[in-house]
Amino acid sequence: MDLILYAIPAFFLLIVVEFTYGLLCARNTYRLNDTINSLSMGTLSRLQALVVVGTSAGLYEFVATTFGLSQLSEQSHWTWLSCFVLYDLAYYWKHRWGHEVALFWAAHVAHHQSEDFNLGTALRQTSTDFYSFIFYLPFFAAGYPGEVLFSVVSLNLIYQFWVHTEHIQKLGPLEWLLVTPSNHRVHHGRNEQYIDRNYGGVFIIWDRLFGTFQDELTEEPVTFGLRKPLNSWNPLWANGHVYWRLMLDCWHTPGLLNKLSLPFRRPGWRAPGHTSNCQSKQIHSVKVEKFNPHINRFGRVYVFGQFLVTTGLALYTMINAPGWDYQKTVWMVAFLTYSLCTQGFWLEGRTSSVLLELLRLGGAVALLSLFQLTAGHQLICSVYLIVSLALLWVGIRNARQSGTGIHA
Repeated sequence: MDLILYAIPAFFLLIVVEFTYGLLCARNTYRLNDTINSLSMGTLSRLQALVVVGTSAGLYEFVATTFGLSQLSEQSHWTWLSCFVLYDLAYYWKHRWGHEVALFWAAHVAHHQSEDFNLGTALRQTSTDFYSFIFYLPFFAAGYPGEVLFSVVSLNLIYQFWVHTEHIQKLGPLEWLLVTPSNHRVHHGRNEQYIDRNYGGVFIIWDRLFGTFQDELTEEPVTFGLRKPLNSWNPLWANGHVYWRLMLDCWHTPGLLNKLSLPFRRPGWRAPGHTSNCQSKQIHSVKVEKFNPHINRFGRVYVFGQFLVTTGLALYTMINAPGWDYQKTVWMVAFLTYSLCTQGFWLEGRTSSVLLELLRLGGAVALLSLFQLTAGHQLICSVYLIVSLALLWVGIRNARQSGTGIHA
């Protein structure tokens, strides 16, 4: 069972709690642009699952049917406990591959792009995870029921939510057994000694056993983010930029063997005499200044309001899509994806963002024709469109009167 959807309300509540606590203690770890981008990535990750047919469930059915595998009892506590522990070991190696193999790093990199570290960062998930099923195969062969395995996968991810915070310091003896906020901060660091450390999901013992553990050092505060910063709030580019650079590298790398092996080498590997486009492990200087384009108060308020509407519509889609036909789901996901990208462009201060927003609102009108809405829902949608257009008009007019751009 996928438990993530049921946990989403609790995630958002805890984000609000952490944000409020940070304000009260004068140590706020949130920025509007970074938080919207992280939540956009999480939303996009959940939406893509509605239109991309997953391989894991189908593979499970194929293996179980073809080989007639016996099933462990779902009623046994041992089945659940052993699956939970063994999956965390499998997750360790999946996570480690995601850092040490360039092609898998392309799928995982999205989670590490934030230069902030908070509970919102935990929801910054990839939409291109194509290799997880490899680590499910041993569980299929061992006879773990699909319901048990996929529930455990969800629980493992839910556990990892709370460790994305700067407000909880070291937790004594628990640091030796469990993944904690302290040792997970290390994992997100771009400091030289913190790179590629602390891969565990729930248990940190795997890192201690396999030599990848690094303690958080008082004398070396963690600097978060990538060694080669993304510098973009576009969620599609965030998911695809390493794939693009890998393709450029493969094209320019001399020698067929080098071209074929490059995606399976460490990120940033270069053939002799070749300069890589993906040098995340070769840049040794730690950039301190965060990517933070300036936009005015109107822009911040407008984008925040539109993001709330988009997020609400995305949750509505996740809940109701199983009852829709596939075409309707695809169009809705496409519209929501475009909406999240438009909001990202606005946060970057792009001059084209107003035009893109007008096109988005026009697309919303076209999208309504696919749905048979009640009179009440039609009224709500009409009010939303009118208010959005009115706010845009006010923002543009005020910008012209002040002689500045709408983002200035």
